[in-house]
Amino acid sequence: MFSMAMSHGDPLRHRIALVTSGLGTRYGGIGVVDRMIASALAANHELLLWEHPAFWPRFLRIPAIAWRTGIGGLKRPDLVIYDHVHLAVLHTLIPTLKGIPYVVFIHGVELWEPLPERRRRALEGADLLVTNSATTANEARKANPWLPDIKVTWLGVPRQSEPVDVSKSPPVGVMVGRILKIERYKGHDAVLDAWPIIRSAVPGARLIIVGTGDDEDRLRERVSNERRRGVDFCGRLTDAQRDEIVRSGRLLFFPSTGEGFGLAGVEAASAGVPFVGLAGTVTEELFPPGTGAVLAKKGDGQSIAEAALPALSDAQHAAQLGQAARARVEEYFLEEHFEKRFLEAIAPLMP
Repeated sequence: MFSMAMSHGDPLRHRIALVTSGLGTRYGGIGVVDRMIASALAANHELLLWEHPAFWPRFLRIPAIAWRTGIGGLKRPDLVIYDHVHLAVLHTLIPTLKGIPYVVFIHGVELWEPLPERRRRALEGADLLVTNSATTANEARKANPWLPDIKVTWLGVPRQSEPVDVSKSPPVGVMVGRILKIERYKGHDAVLDAWPIIRSAVPGARLIIVGTGDDEDRLRERVSNERRRGVDFCGRLTDAQRDEIVRSGRLLFFPSTGEGFGLAGVEAASAGVPFVGLAGTVTEELFPPGTGAVLAKKGDGQSIAEAALPALSDAQHAAQLGQAARARVEEYFLEEHFEKRFLEAIAPLMP
């Protein structure tokens, strides 16, 4: 649980601790971001991973991370990076961290409501706040106007060496993401509202929903009761299986109102698959008009159907959108772009 990448004696490298609940897709979008941060740090500095075991009971998690930052981390880091404001509170609680500069990464909705005093102190005391988009920063400041300056570092996705040609794809729409009661902002209901309109215009259209959660049974029941034809649920898949389904479709539905960045949309675009987002959300920041994403004017079924139909009914049009979206990703949203932006952001904190 506690690991370290050696510096090989390079005096220009710094010892940096990343406090995280875990790396990779098992831990959701934050875990994916943490994997990118860890990769950037390990390639340029000595990395200490201080894992906060998210799946342990709460009364065990705090002592575990305290041990790792104290006894377990006998090498004093030059900088500590917290992957979440909840974990940043530890910096004010653990005496061995006193005097060490620290960074907090802000992801989205966790700061889109007023923060309690302890988390406010953790952010006010940070030497740097980093976030994934200007949208996240703006929404966070609406709820917490006291926030210090926030550095925007857009995220990145792996480079896709072989894009798909969606002009050869059937009229299949895909949705990817957790299906949770507390995350209904992701827009599953709105897409189901749009589906009868889409099916009436494109009778052979299919909708594939990837992901699971405590709201899946309700959605399945809704599809059955309302006789939504052409809708399939796949549950949780491996990363490779998920990517294969996205690449086999003609369009990704991504009408979320609560994303700080939206990796699913960018990942689809990197493969040449266009996607539908919402105007006024982070999608409009990342993909301005003419760069491949389709923006529904509102988050209701009628608006989403109107935005999706041109691509689902015209494969050549979908291919043109996909090519433009992929070009946008290649220019701004690859993992190497994020790593460069992130390292530049933290560089002033290290001597």
